[in-house]
Amino acid sequence: MRQKILLIVPHPDDELLVGGGLLRTLSQNGGYEPYVVYTTNGDFYSHEAEARLRESLQVSNGFCGVEERHIYFLGYGDGWKDDVHLYHQEGEKPLVSMAGRTETYGLEEHGDYRYTRSGRHSAYRRADWKQDLKDVIVEVRADLLLVVDCDEHADHRAASLLAEECLGEIFREDVSYRPLVLKRFGYDGVWKGRADFFELPRRGTVLSRLSQTPYTPEEELRFAMPKDCVTPRLARNAFYRALRCYRTQEAWQKADEIINIDEVFFRRNTDNLLYGAALSASSGNPEYLRDFKLFDCGDVAKKELVLKECGWKPEMADAEKTVRIRFERPQTVGRITVYALGDSGADRLKAVFSFDTDAEPVSMEIRPDGKRNLCTFAPREGVCEMTLHVEAWEGVFWGITELEILPPKERDLPGALRELLFHGDTLKVTRMVKMRMRMEKAALYLKRKVFRWLPNSHTLRRHDSEIAKREHVPFRYRVLYIAKRFRER
Repeated sequence: MRQKILLIVPHPDDELLVGGGLLRTLSQNGGYEPYVVYTTNGDFYSHEAEARLRESLQVSNGFCGVEERHIYFLGYGDGWKDDVHLYHQEGEKPLVSMAGRTETYGLEEHGDYRYTRSGRHSAYRRADWKQDLKDVIVEVRADLLLVVDCDEHADHRAASLLAEECLGEIFREDVSYRPLVLKRFGYDGVWKGRADFFELPRRGTVLSRLSQTPYTPEEELRFAMPKDCVTPRLARNAFYRALRCYRTQEAWQKADEIINIDEVFFRRNTDNLLYGAALSASSGNPEYLRDFKLFDCGDVAKKELVLKECGWKPEMADAEKTVRIRFERPQTVGRITVYALGDSGADRLKAVFSFDTDAEPVSMEIRPDGKRNLCTFAPREGVCEMTLHVEAWEGVFWGITELEILPPKERDLPGALRELLFHGDTLKVTRMVKMRMRMEKAALYLKRKVFRWLPNSHTLRRHDSEIAKREHVPFRYRVLYIAKRFRER
């Protein structure tokens, strides 16, 4: 049987940015059955919703190899009118999207997920959104999940955090489900990447904002892009042709930024033994330790990351500062990972992990910088109970955001993925190749210049509300657009 791979992204076109190359390779190899779920309809401009959904069907099927019945539209809005993102919605009153809608929808022949499953649409409420996404994950039960990571875009942040929230609950409810979860940024290094595709020698994706994330360069998993997606001859480049399918986004204009010779993912560990354990704490909420979220956001729409309560933090008056862990059956423990958030320059955190066996306790100095603190040790076998005791806690305002109690050995990547790991550019650089790349770069630059003066009908509709819903754009509106550009110069 083929294994299943589920790609979770916010907008139509994000499937290319977040995992298009890897999804294409795995689906073509025949070992994986691909699925895609879009959390929004990309309807910030309401008149573009149908076009964007149809473009996504074309690209997901034609480029990524996803059968149409495996493409899910959750049908939520792209942008909100109440200055409150859906991720923060509370109460029973649904939000109103920028498209003026209050419930999910899709295409006439390819409806939204809730309608196709239940014969009704979901209201634009956070609880409905979360339930729809959770139901998709449970229904597909994929062996491999590719999930958008927490980019600077509000919908990317929201989709990333909500997917983690859903997964945390699913892992606690179903101890038999432990997929491989890989996360990837759609902006850093991609939509807002360096325009370096035509540079020689060609190099892997450059992540400029990695220091502001929970990850380090050592955790990067780089997978090679399919050969037909890295050829410098854009007319033959399958990825470039897929970008051109998104006429609403004019995504091809950023081809030299978006197209890379590799894709960078970060693995999230799903083997955490805490998911099947009982937790109690001397104070504070210990459930934050196993919610699968390394941080949470107080306002996803803010450019800078605004944190909210997201970690276990004992009360100041708590002299014990202890978390007790009880497993349902004896476990073998060989690794502990801790994430904590505070002022890494001034705060201090030291913890001791004790076991109910005669094994020696494990002591950890924990950096509260939001990044992984990993401690490996000789396996402790037959562990039924553990205790986390804080010996030193200075500052660390947001607390311990995630605690992973792990088996001695990390699961290996599946063979199909190991074979795709990136080991450098395979392009043979000859004089002819250099000349071809200079020509392709110049041609892309020229086309970009021309089409910024002569945009397609979708771009024109964004600039003039009079023609937003017209099927055909009269020629005079193109003339008016060009005249306006001249005046602005």
